[in-house]
Amino acid sequence: MAELMFRGLIPAFPTPLAADGSLDEDGLARIVEFQIARGVSGLVPLGGTGEATSFDLATRRRIMEVTVSAAARRVPVIGGVLDPGRGGALDTARLCREAGADGLMVIAPYYARPDQEGVLRYFRSLAPELKLPVIYYDNPYRTHLVTAPETIARMEAEGLIVGMKASNTDLYHFAQVADRVSDRFCLLSGQDTLFVEQAMLGAKGGVLTSAALVPGRWAEILRLVEAGRVPEALALQRGLHPLMDALFAEQFPEGVRRAFAMIGLPIGASLPPVTALPQAAEHRLAAAIDALVADGTLIGAGV
Repeated sequence: MAELMFRGLIPAFPTPLAADGSLDEDGLARIVEFQIARGVSGLVPLGGTGEATSFDLATRRRIMEVTVSAAARRVPVIGGVLDPGRGGALDTARLCREAGADGLMVIAPYYARPDQEGVLRYFRSLAPELKLPVIYYDNPYRTHLVTAPETIARMEAEGLIVGMKASNTDLYHFAQVADRVSDRFCLLSGQDTLFVEQAMLGAKGGVLTSAALVPGRWAEILRLVEAGRVPEALALQRGLHPLMDALFAEQFPEGVRRAFAMIGLPIGASLPPVTALPQAAEHRLAAAIDALVADGTLIGAGV
């Protein structure tokens, strides 16, 4: 099999913030080190978990600069490009490239609501300007667009993308994509709750939010799937269900922020419009964290 550009566990992680909502650069460097020390294969700053759309361009640039500096070429850094249209996407892509990103994760336009040909035209228009390898961010929940497997395969064939993050619960769609793309395509799970299933169908890793907290466990799950030990992989994934349920249930990504605080790595609160977790959700998250700490799955923040 051809060597893949991006594979393994690549967390999309929250952006540390100070009490006034400004970027906490020291906290960002710490969270990058936390993840690299625990064996991640790459990093995605400025994703949805990182609340990218809440920051102005200058702050996005600084987030990228600090992340790239802290990563120090140990793992690839893939900048999230979540803008709703071409102008903003080009601006974000440019700052990511200038900050030293190794690739981009680009979502489809989600205000104009394109058809399949519109998606192709959009990425063709971006391609000459991006000048970095592109992971297509397939997220129907956010874009209200189901990108046809044929469209994804065509984007690869035209050299517009090198891979895809599949934040899509439709496993048949995922299987159809896997059947149509080449062995060089960086097919990545984007669905924490279905990681094993997507890996069985051909995912070579994942851009997962919960991997920011427990990358070692997810890497173990991937190894088990690749070794054909699927029941064991599913059992380990089930062991993470309470954590995933708590992280994604309410006020995302505030639950992820609270989880980091609970393990000794406070990174501030989410920006508006996201609000604080309800007390019941906080207790549910604490119970999930405590259980994973107790069984050794989740290790505290000492790096």
